[in-house]
Amino acid sequence: MTETVCLPCGPILGSDIRIDTVLLQRIIDGPCPIYVEVRGRETAPALVLLLGLGMQLDEWPRPFLDKLARHFRVVCIENRDMGRSGRCGPDKNAQDAALGGHASQVAYSLFDMRDDVMRVTRELNLPRFAVVGFSMGGMIAQLVAAKAGDRLTAFAQICSSAGEAEAPIPAATMKRFERVAKGFESDAELIAHLADDLIWCAAPSPVSPSEAVDLATAMQKSGFTTGGYGRQLFAITSSGDRTEYLQRITAPSLVIGAEQDRCILPESSQRAHALIEKAELKMFSHTGHSLEAHILDDLEMWLLGALGLSP
Repeated sequence: MTETVCLPCGPILGSDIRIDTVLLQRIIDGPCPIYVEVRGRETAPALVLLLGLGMQLDEWPRPFLDKLARHFRVVCIENRDMGRSGRCGPDKNAQDAALGGHASQVAYSLFDMRDDVMRVTRELNLPRFAVVGFSMGGMIAQLVAAKAGDRLTAFAQICSSAGEAEAPIPAATMKRFERVAKGFESDAELIAHLADDLIWCAAPSPVSPSEAVDLATAMQKSGFTTGGYGRQLFAITSSGDRTEYLQRITAPSLVIGAEQDRCILPESSQRAHALIEKAELKMFSHTGHSLEAHILDDLEMWLLGALGLSP
């Protein structure tokens, strides 16, 4: 395990945590090196956060992370093949992977991404932890929750699937995803397409054109690659039926869905709720495939309640 830097986060408004709150940035060695950031006190309950297809850690809203760090040791994991984590192949192979070649072309599966997370929890010495995943991160979190057993304190998924063998991604959305995996002639073309996708996927949640361009530009500069995107997409579409793994989750669980989700069919959240023992379900109206503040506020309050912590 390589520690790259250890920096104080500074005071968090409204919190008693000040000098004890730190940000650790680390590379966790393994078959594919994984970049992680850790916020909060080492003695606080651990909470692992996982993001979706092509996403990077800076896409977690910073105010949300700061609030969580008042109560939790927050471990943000950057998925393999994206951002500052390791790569699993060149960009030129992205199209074949994303468009569904033979099994021999699969670089890795969601199960390998699960194992990345489990390796991080071991290297960071987390005997027990909660896990939250958004979109593809929710699919990975399901497998982590099923494998962790008694180590798991709570589980939540946001805008994710029910482990279906055929990913519940509408055809129009899959076409957009596959276009990204094909690659672009220039960075400007990539940024323009990513910005358009950000607006389209989040709708009706508001993302202005200028905000989308700023975020797409930041994504491109901080390690977005179409090759990594394509391999992550193929992991989603080629990992088989995982519904039995959801039935193994016994920790307190929350399934969050968005009624206007264009990326993952909303009814998949309802199926996940039915599969997970004693899970709660929250479906948000007038909300798209987005980490909106009202969703994250509800998630924070649920986590505090599930773990018996005071707001």
